[in-house]
Amino acid sequence: CSSFKPLLQTIHDIMSNMQQRRPHSNVVVSTGGADNISREERRMERRLAKERRAAAAGKKLKRVKRSNAKYNNSALPWLAWKRDPYIQMTLMSFGLFSLIGITTYRMFHDGGTRNMHHSHQQSDKEGEYNSDTVNTGSSSTGGLMSRLRGKKYVIPESLKNMGAKARWYTDLRREYDTEILPKDDERSVAFVEAERKRQGIYTQSPHAQTPYDIHNCPSHPPHGYPMQWPVLDVTANWPTDDPNPPSHKGIYQGLCIFDYRTDLEKAERYRRKERPFVMRNDPAVARTAERWLSPGYLSKLLMGKEDTDRRTEYSPNNHFMYWVDKRPRDERRKAAKHLKDAHKKGEDIHGGFGRGDQGEMKEAMQEIEELNALKEQLADAKEYQEDHEDDDEAEEEVNRLQHLVNKAKRKRDELALENWQPPTENLRMTYLEWLKHANVTDDKLGPDNPHWYFRLIGCGAMGDHTQDGSCDKGSSEWLFDELTFFQPRTDEEQPFYLVEPEKQKGIHCRFGMKGVIAENHFDLSRNAITLLGGQRRYLLGDPSQCINMNLLPRGHPSARHSAVDWSNPDLRDFPTFPKTHVNEIVMQPGDVLYLPTNWFHYIVSLELNMQCNTRSGGENINREYISECGF
Repeated sequence: CSSFKPLLQTIHDIMSNMQQRRPHSNVVVSTGGADNISREERRMERRLAKERRAAAAGKKLKRVKRSNAKYNNSALPWLAWKRDPYIQMTLMSFGLFSLIGITTYRMFHDGGTRNMHHSHQQSDKEGEYNSDTVNTGSSSTGGLMSRLRGKKYVIPESLKNMGAKARWYTDLRREYDTEILPKDDERSVAFVEAERKRQGIYTQSPHAQTPYDIHNCPSHPPHGYPMQWPVLDVTANWPTDDPNPPSHKGIYQGLCIFDYRTDLEKAERYRRKERPFVMRNDPAVARTAERWLSPGYLSKLLMGKEDTDRRTEYSPNNHFMYWVDKRPRDERRKAAKHLKDAHKKGEDIHGGFGRGDQGEMKEAMQEIEELNALKEQLADAKEYQEDHEDDDEAEEEVNRLQHLVNKAKRKRDELALENWQPPTENLRMTYLEWLKHANVTDDKLGPDNPHWYFRLIGCGAMGDHTQDGSCDKGSSEWLFDELTFFQPRTDEEQPFYLVEPEKQKGIHCRFGMKGVIAENHFDLSRNAITLLGGQRRYLLGDPSQCINMNLLPRGHPSARHSAVDWSNPDLRDFPTFPKTHVNEIVMQPGDVLYLPTNWFHYIVSLELNMQCNTRSGGENINREYISECGF
């Protein structure tokens, strides 16, 4: 250290000289301590400085804080390093050599110690997961040099500008992809096949035979495909309120089942013809199903760094019907305040009231149908008036119809929805909170007991500026990494299930408890639906059946949905319902249902299940049937 003293002394002299006023400088520095100058002397200094500024014709001097003498106070020896350059240089040297040593160690260390201390552990709290404790993979990825070389783990088939980029999710996937469930297509396909056998193999009912083999369908859709049967026959064979399959396992199935490994070209022909079918044994789907059904994986995925309250729906019974709140703003606020006040008092009440009475729905339908008919007449009258501007009678007809429309609107608002109440309540809760409600024994189930529906949304590029997940609070963008077969790729790797990837509307997942019923409805776009766990029963209807399904019309909060309770149909108010024809299919883990545009679907959860779907554009095919129903 003695050899450095001349150099350190030189540095000290330079630093001392820098504290003095430099020649030709406009900066004045006072070297005196604050305790050595009286108040009057400081006032005199400020007065002289002001005079010098005035004399300099506006040329201002920079004000510099006076150096503080407290650092020279021997009563504070722990601050001595701030004035002793030798101590400063010693500390700097120590810090520099420590940094070099640690960096060298990390560059050539294999990371084993890090993995040993961060091996995967479950928290004492049931279901809680801390991604900071997850095993980060093999030792070859633990050192700093590995990271500097760019060997950061990349999730297989992930998209650059879509999906999850968070460290916690990458660590979780590394653990499962490299250690617990490394990629093995044969193992994954065998896993979902074993799941189907465990749940039971469904066959066609003796009363539901088809001229084609549903497991070995023709190369092109046969005439009349898929076959359908009277809805009352289907529900009599297996009532929709009963989630337990019939002992004979015979169902009214008309859909073809294709094997992804051997029937892909055949399935593509059916898709081009806009015909529904089920795809099985897709390795990509099987991998996801195997991972999601792996013990503990979903708890880690949904209760880790993304321990977020997500959309959940509540119903006082097993029926769930989509709705849009059309009540006046004051009424909505009043209802919300009532719920909030009740919860503060500790009352366990909810804002969902079930699907509603069929008779009241019939009355609402009549009011809205009359209004819609008048609107169509008014539109025709206005079009005629534009072509005949000098026709006074045409103008009078427009005014008359406008008056009738306004009157019908008031009547609808006063009467048609007078007894309407929200079928379900929209809540937010964590996955484990939902699971506590949903995973119950059969004695706590039943059509008249409360049911819960859990939802996940991956926004992706749904609409403008939503790729960051802004389409939904707490969105799950990792769905695009989990369900790679639903990624909106437009190149040669375009997934089979997305016909128009550029029109994708995100990925939506719904976890249903046993017995949950999603009411019959249609969507204006094609749909790809996969089941990743559990079982779901789908009753499907061709768009030509629209006229018999008694749909709630435009303007109703649950438009596009059937007013008929399929569990207990009111045939007096809906006499055309028995004319409806449908078929059914039970989806099991690893299945993907391709559902064309405007096809009707009624869904029953047969056990705790996980279903995800995505939409990608639509076709105008069968549009005339939907138009006939007023849509």
